[in-house]
Amino acid sequence: MFLVVFLLLLGLVYGYPTWRLQSALTPEPWLAWLWIAVIATLALMPVLILLLLRNTDTPTSWHRFASWFSYIGFGSAIIFFNVVVLQDLALGLAWTIDHLATFGVTPAQRADWQRLSAQLCPIAAALLAGYALFQARRTPAVRQVTVRVPGLPTDLDGLRIAHITDLHVGSTIRRNFVASVVRTVQELEADLIAFTGDLADGSVAELSSEVAPLAQLSAPLGVWFSTGNHDYYWDAAAWMTKIEELGLRLVSNNHGVVTRGQSQVLVGGLPDPAGIEALPSDPRHAGDVDAVFAGAPEGLRLLLAHQPATAATAGSCGAALTLSGHTHGGQILPWSLLVRLQQPIVAGLSRRAKAEDGWIYVSRGVGYWGPPMRFGAPSEVACLTLRPA
Repeated sequence: MFLVVFLLLLGLVYGYPTWRLQSALTPEPWLAWLWIAVIATLALMPVLILLLLRNTDTPTSWHRFASWFSYIGFGSAIIFFNVVVLQDLALGLAWTIDHLATFGVTPAQRADWQRLSAQLCPIAAALLAGYALFQARRTPAVRQVTVRVPGLPTDLDGLRIAHITDLHVGSTIRRNFVASVVRTVQELEADLIAFTGDLADGSVAELSSEVAPLAQLSAPLGVWFSTGNHDYYWDAAAWMTKIEELGLRLVSNNHGVVTRGQSQVLVGGLPDPAGIEALPSDPRHAGDVDAVFAGAPEGLRLLLAHQPATAATAGSCGAALTLSGHTHGGQILPWSLLVRLQQPIVAGLSRRAKAEDGWIYVSRGVGYWGPPMRFGAPSEVACLTLRPA
């Protein structure tokens, strides 16, 4: 189903701008067919790369080069699609105003304007794609967020949580990028670090050295990890072992207890729904809201749940704050609109339906998936400070 939807999106993203620009520029027939052939090849490359990487334990440098090429092409096509759609909306509005106001614009003038705008579209898209590439590849900025918690104990006033998610180490995100994220987090000197999944896209054998800087993460109240869907796609059992080897405390249908002053903080984790498919014999990876804080003592409850949709259904667990990721904030506009069809929250801090059930914070993530681009959804390391309501 995912592949079918992905192919339909590819057809729309590559096909619509090609059709519109060919209509406006009317190239020679041989050039039009060549254009279509190139576009079709570029459109299929991301699918081929995904299939190759899913069936290769140790991708070669060729795989990495092909990934960069195809994913940049795909991201650029999305931005090109946006530019052409905006051009058509602008032209449509201009023609409507001209028709109503009778400014007397001739058909020849309209054709000239449409041809000029069509010629400018690739230039605008290239500039925006370059900006989007820069936004994705830069070290994520720190986003400071204050969370007002009713009845927060004095000992926990000012508790600072560094939240990272969706790192996606793989063919285009490597060790240097991971190290820059770790430095950013460590400079915050937070009391607790929470990682809400999607660590890597690839095998442990290939990416073990690339994720190694994560072992440098440390905080007085620990570094905690809950699984995302991508953590189950490549030898899930090996990644569960690797996560703990890195010093990340995995919470999956359970919780841990830490103390600050005279108050306790309970950190629980819900596994991603993909877990039970990847590890059907391990009940820790079948989401169970009731099991997360079963037998827990009194204290502030912090829940880690990768998907906002999962987090939204966990109000009964009594968490004052739930941390999520998964959405990337949409990553490239206007796909945040599509994210809303699947997830109740795209990014930011939100109250649950019942205020007494606490807050949900959804991070846009530190990495990216697929195109190494972000447009309208900058990456972030969230630093959440708890204050009494």
